Amino acid sequence: MYSQIIGTQQIVVTAVFLAVMIVVLIILRRKGGAIRASLKAGKRISVVEDTAVSPTERLRLISIDHSEFVMLSAKGQPPVLMPLTSVKPAPASAGTPPASMGLSDIDEAPETAGAASKGKAAGDRLYPSPAERAAFIEKFQSWRRDHAAG
Repeated sequence: MYSQIIGTQQIVVTAVFLAVMIVVLIILRRKGGAIRASLKAGKRISVVEDTAVSPTERLRLISIDHSEFVMLSAKGQPPVLMPLTSVKPAPASAGTPPASMGLSDIDEAPETAGAASKGKAAGDRLYPSPAERAAFIEKFQSWRRDHAAG
């Protein structure tokens, strides 16, 4: 009875189709990284990381031509784009770097750096100042108050 409904030709076509799909899957798993890299080769803008701050707010880390920006967006509001200054680790004086850095370590790093490194990086700031950090925090909090969903 089933032989009248499903023919041998249909079984062979289905088996060949599944075999081709398995071969394509194996090729994509092995060469997937190279394929993705070739697709992104000409792109200058990429989203490095994307996270939800609240149900209506998203925070994105965006890379544009080797510069990074933070974009804060909320439902129904225009996004805010701020440049992200690069934070380079301070050279370790004792030999091994600390396992983790906190805000107090960042605040102390420019003060503990030697005079030679300060002279070398006079025009190139490594860390935002506490005043700049406080201004960013205040701006972010006021933005959240002004653009609260409701």
